[in-house]
Amino acid sequence: MSDHEAQRIYYTLFRREIPPAVAERFAQASVLLEANVPPADVAAYRRAIASGADLEALELAARYMRKLPLLTRKLRLMAYLAETRPENQALFINERASFVVGLVRLGISVLLTVWKMVKGLWLLRQVRHV
Repeated sequence: MSDHEAQRIYYTLFRREIPPAVAERFAQASVLLEANVPPADVAAYRRAIASGADLEALELAARYMRKLPLLTRKLRLMAYLAETRPENQALFINERASFVVGLVRLGISVLLTVWKMVKGLWLLRQVRHV
């Protein structure tokens, strides 16, 4: 499941194919992350990955509801690993924009977050990950 898992998480965060170096490091670090996690939590996480559900929405709601902690940890891990790649620099470095553009982007982000939260809460109940 590791290749599929890594690709799903990377695509959720960055909407592109995962670089092989990041996938390899993710697989290595995932073993360590899962080492002390209860089997029921690992099983719930694997069901979430295999479900095909919107992982971004699911993670947001799961973090809020204190469910699926392994999903949150693995998304953070992927972000940390991706940040080390030079080709991803534009994804992590903010560009200066006007104040008005900043406010519009903030408003859009708030609306998208509310939508993802509602969708994620529905997914938690519908897919029954926990």
